[in-house]
Amino acid sequence: MMRLELLFVLAWAFFVPGTNSKKTYGDMFPHKHKLPFPFPIPGWEPDTNPWDESLYPPFKPQLTRRHEKPPKVRLTSDSPAMNGSCISFTAALEFPPCQKEDSNGNLVYDEHCDDGTMDTSANGQLRSGYVFNWTSWLDDYGYGKCTDLKRCNVFPDGKPFPQTNDWRRRGYVYVWHTMGQYFETCDGSSSHLTLNTTNMTFGADVMEVMVYRKRERRKYSPLSTDKSVYFITDKIPLSVNISQKEAASRADRNIFVRGSDVIFNVQLHDPSNYLKTADAVDFIWDFRDGNQLVTHSSVATHAYDMLGNVTVKLLVEAAFRVPCPPPTPTPVHFTQAHTTAIPTLPPGTHTFTSKMETTKAPVISSALPMTTTRVPTTAIPTTEPFQTDSEVTATAPESSSSYNQPTAPPLLKHKHFQESDCFRHMYGSFEGEIILIERPPALQNLPANQILKVSADKVSNTSVNFMVTCSGSVPSVACTIVANSACREVKNIVCEDVTPYDEGCKISLTRIFQTPGTYCINITLGVPGGLALATTTSITIGNSPDKNSPKSPHVAEVVLSSSAVLICIFAFIAYMVYKRYKVYRPVRRSMLEDAERNTDSWGLGKLRAVLFSVDEERSCLLTEKPQ
Repeated sequence: MMRLELLFVLAWAFFVPGTNSKKTYGDMFPHKHKLPFPFPIPGWEPDTNPWDESLYPPFKPQLTRRHEKPPKVRLTSDSPAMNGSCISFTAALEFPPCQKEDSNGNLVYDEHCDDGTMDTSANGQLRSGYVFNWTSWLDDYGYGKCTDLKRCNVFPDGKPFPQTNDWRRRGYVYVWHTMGQYFETCDGSSSHLTLNTTNMTFGADVMEVMVYRKRERRKYSPLSTDKSVYFITDKIPLSVNISQKEAASRADRNIFVRGSDVIFNVQLHDPSNYLKTADAVDFIWDFRDGNQLVTHSSVATHAYDMLGNVTVKLLVEAAFRVPCPPPTPTPVHFTQAHTTAIPTLPPGTHTFTSKMETTKAPVISSALPMTTTRVPTTAIPTTEPFQTDSEVTATAPESSSSYNQPTAPPLLKHKHFQESDCFRHMYGSFEGEIILIERPPALQNLPANQILKVSADKVSNTSVNFMVTCSGSVPSVACTIVANSACREVKNIVCEDVTPYDEGCKISLTRIFQTPGTYCINITLGVPGGLALATTTSITIGNSPDKNSPKSPHVAEVVLSSSAVLICIFAFIAYMVYKRYKVYRPVRRSMLEDAERNTDSWGLGKLRAVLFSVDEERSCLLTEKPQ
């Protein structure tokens, strides 16, 4: 009996501490981190904080095996990330088939979906309605409804939820965990997180996320969990796409034709645009045929004159301006003279040597060519790299058997730097092998690159459309130079990327001319590979003396006819106005004129009466009838 009591006491002693022990955030996630933490993330908390297991029960694998599967969370990132850039993570919920979110954020069944596995009701209809009506959660958990701050609207560590205007749409709790630290937030069906990697250690790490759903009954239900591996690197992640228009084999992409331009397109993995903050980004090419190229452009072209296998190498260098550290003098070494057989030196006299070196960035003012087809090896200038303190300046990657850097790559910069500037360098490298063969017979009869015809069509009074017909490779860039009629004074220059107008080599260009006149138009087409095709034509906008001369008689006839018609119209109008508004004025004559007029008229009257006798009975004045 005593033994049984002793065993019971020992069991109780071991059992009680186990039940009272609280779980921490680190216990809730499977991935463990070693102490101390490599880097404290701003705004994050250590995973040694306690976790409220009664309010947030742990996630159990049995949840994924139940009949009604909950939504799954999918964690993705834009890894790898350069040290100093920002890395982003996205956790998105993937709902089961035939389930969706409505406008209120509730999870409902899709009535118009039938995946063949959904159970039907007793009447044979598909299931409909709410899968989860989270608005019912407002009765217990809504702001102002719950007075117990320890049981609602709090995270697992007891911190309250942030109050936002759209808090009704944030029905899920996301708990992020990495590097022994955690971050928690409320969000909708997806959540986004961004971290700055300035002080993070290089290498791989694991990001974990656990999603809880707000439920009624004053408890949060575990929904899903996921994890993802991300990388922090001190190199520039890149890839190179190698192509050629006259490629001999479309199936094998590393076979190219000798004598034709090979296009190297560099794609830098920089989703946060970190390299845009650099003072210079240089692309240093070694084509391994005696030619090298240094450019600021991510696209380069090169034509090989050799056959066989060639290994192309690329070194990308980015320079970031950083504060210069204070100069550190070298230790002073003292050398005291010995007094043996040599005469003794005066007291207090010693001989010593001190040496102090300060390294500053040299001033570089050499300009870089933006695009170059071929650059001989002997033509590349060599400059001394910027030397700064070892704590702020990264060293170039060391050479290995698998990658050999180009011979003495120049570290040229975009800007004119001052002697007091210090820089931090970041490098990226690429090495690829291509095979060069002779041009197949089917490609040897291709027409040469040239401009065959230029036609101009007037679209409006100020715009003209130029149709350029060419042969050979289809141009990618077109430049139009507008000059005066003598082709000496440049008025305007316009360059743009062009696409083929139709099948074959045809380019359509539309240009606008603000003032009329005769212009000299120079059209230059840029063919991939650095080739340029040019042609010059003349065009007249508006009226010109040459075109007006044959039309002058017709214009004169129109002007004269119009003038005559207008004169007639104005004359008729003036006559009608004069007749309508004419003033009556009586004629005044003197008495002498009246006497002379009466004498003359009496004589003429007697003569007319004798010669022309008139029957007075028929006079029109006798209008009155006899009574």
